[in-house]
Amino acid sequence: MTILTVLLTAQVAGLSFAQGQPDHRPIFRDVSATAGITATHRGVWDPEKSRQGYLAIGQAWGDFDRDGWIDLFVTGNLDPNALYRNDGDGAFSVSEHSQLLSLPDVPSGGAVWADYNNDGWLDLYIVNYGANRLFRNEGGSGFQDVTLGAGVGDTGKGTSAAWGDYDSDGWLDLYVTNWSCFPECDPVDFTAQQDRLYHNNGDGSFTDVTVSLDYALTLGAGFAPAFLDYDGDGDSDIYVVNDKLQNEIGNVLWRNDGAGCGHWCWTNVSSESGADLLINGMGVDASDYDNDGDLDLYITDMVYQMHLLMNDGAGGFRNRARSSGSAINMGPDAGVGWGAVFFDYDNDGWQDLYVAATNYHQTFPELEVSFMNPRADALFRNDRHRGFHNVSAASGIDAELPTLGVAYADYDQDGDLDLVTGNWNSGYRLLQNQNGDKRWLSLDLRGGGDVNRDAAGTVVQLTTPDGMTQLQTVSIGAGLGGNNQLPLHFGLGDATAADLRIVWTNGAECSLDAIPANQRLRLVYGVTAGCG
Repeated sequence: MTILTVLLTAQVAGLSFAQGQPDHRPIFRDVSATAGITATHRGVWDPEKSRQGYLAIGQAWGDFDRDGWIDLFVTGNLDPNALYRNDGDGAFSVSEHSQLLSLPDVPSGGAVWADYNNDGWLDLYIVNYGANRLFRNEGGSGFQDVTLGAGVGDTGKGTSAAWGDYDSDGWLDLYVTNWSCFPECDPVDFTAQQDRLYHNNGDGSFTDVTVSLDYALTLGAGFAPAFLDYDGDGDSDIYVVNDKLQNEIGNVLWRNDGAGCGHWCWTNVSSESGADLLINGMGVDASDYDNDGDLDLYITDMVYQMHLLMNDGAGGFRNRARSSGSAINMGPDAGVGWGAVFFDYDNDGWQDLYVAATNYHQTFPELEVSFMNPRADALFRNDRHRGFHNVSAASGIDAELPTLGVAYADYDQDGDLDLVTGNWNSGYRLLQNQNGDKRWLSLDLRGGGDVNRDAAGTVVQLTTPDGMTQLQTVSIGAGLGGNNQLPLHFGLGDATAADLRIVWTNGAECSLDAIPANQRLRLVYGVTAGCG
């Protein structure tokens, strides 16, 4: 079987997704067994069974015990969830808190770490096919289920969640996507379930403010949400990827227009912006892949094509794939794209792309899941303005597995980004990056006062002496059901230093010049000299 027919050559206006043999060959090594990542993920759709698996898989990176080493939480669907503590020596141990978070009575999908109460400790939100759960971190000594008091225990068939401070009040708000009533109803002619938007009240509780959105557009069989400032006006907008099936509701882009209309003002700009893809949408990630100073979008799809929406800097997007036929096509041996992440695996200063995928033959024949067949994932190297090239072969990521999720973190602190992938009816793979030949800079941003503790929504511009500028935003929730590391990771290529410009969520700015490469730097709002 060829590696992801995804990889057909395509070219448009200097952008290509091509097969090829670039000079630079990535190398990832599967270290799951030696690292102790043994959790399984079991899913099944069977109308005769009382418990059903479903279409999300959670892999969430976060330093829950604040020992300086990033830990990993994974969901098991019909198997128990698991929390792994990073031992700091390349290995992980099952945490003593894992049992509380295992949730054996409900299938779990997505999971996201966030410090929702600004106490300095990462809390955990688990999205379930049933009541979602919020676990408050008790200062590293354990977790407390605070779902009921917080008011975020929606009982829909959840898939993913994302955190962001949309009103810039210093408290993280929450968007949850819900899919459909399946398996209780017909898998093709089903009823979609409503997404949820929760406002953080700052006292440990949340208010369901979904009413502030257009009701009909919250019934799109949601798969993945993302908070992002697509128009660069300083506040967080929301993009939601939907699975159209029979609903015929495309992806939705909500522009944040602030207060003043009786509730928070959200304007549906999906059509006018060009972001209204009517597709079987699965995953999404936002990144400035072309280094032009604004956030672009990559969206995965079922069977037909993937979508790269290039931000035009004027409030709109151009589909570099759709408009010219240059999509990453799945071809006659069709595949399904699920989670996807932009990340700079080779530290050259340009965002590369990883796509989790399964193989597809025919949807729902007699309620059997036929699109969960194994196939290789895809890794695309960003060759700057020459486009993307498929570098999957011999990279160490080309094992044929039914992969749904992916998230990145520099778990071993060697200066390059590693991956964890989640596989349907299988387990998790920890892929260690062996590409440590370029320079880098890691920025751990911390908020305070009216800037949320995780600094979600904060924008960083990094400029190297050659004049290249990268833009990254702190975001929480990635791909499909996942959570990347919070610290921003910049590849510097051969540069030995870089200048930084930081714009916090309250509009405050700071600049730091000639920051030496190859270090982890913590910047705290109101504390670090020159930053707030």
